[in-house]
Amino acid sequence: MTTPNAEPHRVLTPEAHPEPTLFGTLRARLMFALAFVHLLLVAGLIHRATSKEVTPLELDVMYGGLALLWPVFVAEALWGLSHRDRSRPRRPVLLRAVLVALMPPWRMALADPRTGLVWVPRIGWQRPGMVLFKRLEQAFAGPMVLFAFLILPVLALEYFRSADVHNTPELALALDVSVAVIWVAFATEFVFKASAHPRPFSFAAERWLDVAIVVLPMLEFLLTKWVDAAPLARLLRAGRALSPEQIARMQRIYRLRGVATKGWRALLLLEFVARLFGQTPRTRLARVEEKIAELEEELAELRKDSVELQKVIAEREAASTAEAKKQDPLTRGEAPRPLPHTVGERCSHGDSV
Repeated sequence: MTTPNAEPHRVLTPEAHPEPTLFGTLRARLMFALAFVHLLLVAGLIHRATSKEVTPLELDVMYGGLALLWPVFVAEALWGLSHRDRSRPRRPVLLRAVLVALMPPWRMALADPRTGLVWVPRIGWQRPGMVLFKRLEQAFAGPMVLFAFLILPVLALEYFRSADVHNTPELALALDVSVAVIWVAFATEFVFKASAHPRPFSFAAERWLDVAIVVLPMLEFLLTKWVDAAPLARLLRAGRALSPEQIARMQRIYRLRGVATKGWRALLLLEFVARLFGQTPRTRLARVEEKIAELEEELAELRKDSVELQKVIAEREAASTAEAKKQDPLTRGEAPRPLPHTVGERCSHGDSV
């Protein structure tokens, strides 16, 4: 029994999170837009900055935009770290903040440190897990096949009209933009899926092809910048001699750059074939079995949550029972008033017959 003024106990589930606020939603939308812009600038840097046809204005926009955006992501990551849910471990939130500071495009699908939810365009706030992962996988399936299909005209343009590409700046720009768009699509898909998956590292290991498609162009860019865009000719024009070891090293780097470029095209073709012909009965059976395993795992987690909730409810009921006993005079040691047995005794106590 509880007192009339006692407040009812509110049962908190183990997965309870604060509700997203209007400010949190606006912040998530803004940071998603900035992270996507940052990804576009990175794509331009990777696929356009090393081109001979790139203009100084393009370089200024890419480098300047990246320099202006980076402090915004660092400041927002620090703000999220200071406003995180204190009841949950600090280490995952800290690791995510470091990841965003190093690679800002990860902010597109980063879980909110206060609520633990992910904001996804068009569907709003969602809880990370297999349910969201499957939903994103279905949403990306069709568009990604089309983006992978775009590699065919790109390859045709490179191999059959390479002279026109080198002699026509507009055609070279169109080719660079097409390749950058393909890369942005695959990078966006990987960021969202990895962020939604319960085990991101296992997902990356299983989807090594997607990882390679995203990483190889960055490797090619680093190799190009390492040798500083045809340094051999520039150094020779400057009158500086190169040792045979230096020349051999730069030749190996250029070969590695060419291997990375060709490997990326080949992986895109492989990805296109895998996505296009990955709907056979055998592959569908494997996916069904995988889904059954995931649902069983989710069911086990729900059962675990149910047991924890039962413990919480039992503790609250025990606390209510203990409070009721404190209010009961029998449990406080007070002797009950004896009842009179005879009429005289009743009258002596002021009772009427």
